[in-house]
Amino acid sequence: MKKRTDRKILIIFIFVGIILFSYLGYRVYNDFFKSKNTHKPIDSIELYEYTLSNNDTSIYKDNFKALSKVLNNKPIDYSEYAKLISKLFIIDLYTLDNKMGSTDIGGLEFIHKDLRDNFKDNMGSSLYKFMETNLDGQRKQELPEVSDVEIIDIDDTKYTYKDNTYDGYIVNAKWTYVKNLGYQNTMKLTIIKDKDILYIVKGE
Repeated sequence: MKKRTDRKILIIFIFVGIILFSYLGYRVYNDFFKSKNTHKPIDSIELYEYTLSNNDTSIYKDNFKALSKVLNNKPIDYSEYAKLISKLFIIDLYTLDNKMGSTDIGGLEFIHKDLRDNFKDNMGSSLYKFMETNLDGQRKQELPEVSDVEIIDIDDTKYTYKDNTYDGYIVNAKWTYVKNLGYQNTMKLTIIKDKDILYIVKGE
């Protein structure tokens, strides 16, 4: 009789333990992995693999919509296409305030695929190096947010990459921030056209 009672108590403890473990797991999942700050796609330009996320800034969203219109028009105005991806790249890369942490690098989708890993490593060890994580939405660190980007000029160019010569553009841009924290505000971008898609291959 005692063994049966002990077995029932053990089963109850196991059952309660499973409930508690499940509840704690659910809380951890919601607090960290389903943070309100997590990037959630809300729109995309599928052929070009460009994605708009819920936590992108309003200026990014406006330029993304403009890019979508340019890419839906035929023939495509590649000069305008180059200007818009330059703006989007700069906005996403230098707006750190909406990023989750030092590995959440902006602008990657506009970089040539062969260069993305190296670019991500470089930014992670420089521009994004000291960024605090924000998985819980409680970060107090002051970080930059791009408020406007101006294309100063754009010129046609030829660019040799991996023994192939591509048509491309040189784009000079400058930008401002919501608050000036001393971050870079000018850049010259080299963009190539590879199979009808534009990619950034160099920035200085």
